[in-house]
Amino acid sequence: MNDESDKTINIILAALGGEGGGVFTNWLAEAAALNGWRCQSTSLAGVAQRTGATIYYLELFPKRSDDDRKPVMSLFPAQGDIDLAITSEIAEAGRMLQRGFINPKKTTLITSSHRVFGITEKSHLTDGRMDKAKVISMAEQYSKRLIQFDMLAIAEKHESVISSALLGALAGSNALPFDKESFITVVTRSGKSLKNNLAAFEESFVNASARASVKVNFFEPSGSSSEGAVDDIKPDFVLPPPRTVAGKRLLDRLRNDVPDALHEMIYSALQRLVEYQDARYAHEYLDALTDLFVFPEVKESHALSEATARYLALWMCYEDIPRVAQLKVRKSRMEEIRKEVKAAPDQILHVTEYFRPRPEEVCAILPRIIGKTLLNSSLGYRTINFFTGEKKLRTDKVIVNMLLRLLSTFRFIRRFSYGYAIESHAMNRWLGCVKKFSKRNIEISMELAQCGAIIKGYGPTRERTLMQVQKILDLCESSSINEQQISELRRSCAEDDNNTKFHQTIEAIRLQTATPV
Repeated sequence: MNDESDKTINIILAALGGEGGGVFTNWLAEAAALNGWRCQSTSLAGVAQRTGATIYYLELFPKRSDDDRKPVMSLFPAQGDIDLAITSEIAEAGRMLQRGFINPKKTTLITSSHRVFGITEKSHLTDGRMDKAKVISMAEQYSKRLIQFDMLAIAEKHESVISSALLGALAGSNALPFDKESFITVVTRSGKSLKNNLAAFEESFVNASARASVKVNFFEPSGSSSEGAVDDIKPDFVLPPPRTVAGKRLLDRLRNDVPDALHEMIYSALQRLVEYQDARYAHEYLDALTDLFVFPEVKESHALSEATARYLALWMCYEDIPRVAQLKVRKSRMEEIRKEVKAAPDQILHVTEYFRPRPEEVCAILPRIIGKTLLNSSLGYRTINFFTGEKKLRTDKVIVNMLLRLLSTFRFIRRFSYGYAIESHAMNRWLGCVKKFSKRNIEISMELAQCGAIIKGYGPTRERTLMQVQKILDLCESSSINEQQISELRRSCAEDDNNTKFHQTIEAIRLQTATPV
């Protein structure tokens, strides 16, 4: 910006709680003061760490030696009037775009490319995740210049906070008329975690400097820019060498029976299934999918095969008591917890887990006849309920840990359990409908395959979503339903927890198809 200009530099920052957004704002204000600029800042706190980011707004104005008048600055950002937008996570960049703050003729957008899934994404009954690639594509198109890379990885590498990496990216972008030393000075003055913060700053500076030389043409088609989603480009997937005889058999089947385009996804599914149960279970998964790989309608796009394979793998890894126990005691989980709470190697970590098994979950791991009998018996139900209920267990204790490991071994008798019988029946019915309709109407078959995403959760949530899929299949088998109606039913499943919207949609479709209630 020219010193003779009467315009301010308008900056907006979106950061989550605990990411140092306030510290970043103070650093930027100090850097402005070092360079003889006036600065005004304000902030609007989010609702919580992941239900709303804190928004910081700054305006910078150059001091003039020949003019003592103070500029009038705004406390509120105006849509389309932002010169520099900085976000600590890619979803926040999407929200900046959605709110209209990004101007393709003037806004430089600096963002970390990593994801932190929001509460609405995690709790959504279907796949509620934001499309990261789409956000990056839109950011390329609707900003004057985009600088994005994984700044969280840099911060974690140097045991710093992301605000240091963000400041380094800002310095390296040349978006402000301040030299690098100004930013280093303000970080040094803070005196906190100095070595770590400067290391993160420097690496981020280098990354941003390399990208700052690349110009983004607003009128280029999406994805044509050399900047953008460079962090998401993956090389062609190559199957790894087998480590066991059983692994070799699975990989041979994968290589010979599955289209190359699906190798990566199916390989991940096989890994999950072997860990969940055993190699035989993974072979059963491939057996169930074999017919889909030879349908002429899907040989080119593989869309139906991919959707069916993904949701079948997730369904087959349904959560029961052995699975919960298995996940609780796995080594990688404790490592993740220690990393999350930043526990030192010599620190003792106490972990309290909350369990609330119902009689339904207990009966689900029992042999089919016994489990069904107890669940349908009021006396049996009350007896099991007496011994279950909410539990708080210290999984860092040897006895509790051994108990969970014992429960995890029950997966080897899972095939004989009552819960497995219920899940298998529902799963096979869904898969059969997908295959049946693939020969008649590929669009309906695709919608039915997507219904696999409805199946979620544990306990009451699992029961509700299983019921929803069964109702959809009932309707498909008893009436001339079309793909739009199935899509509408899928969407209604996620509307509420009491199925009100879902049942209303079912009744409306029944009336449309003249199917008796």
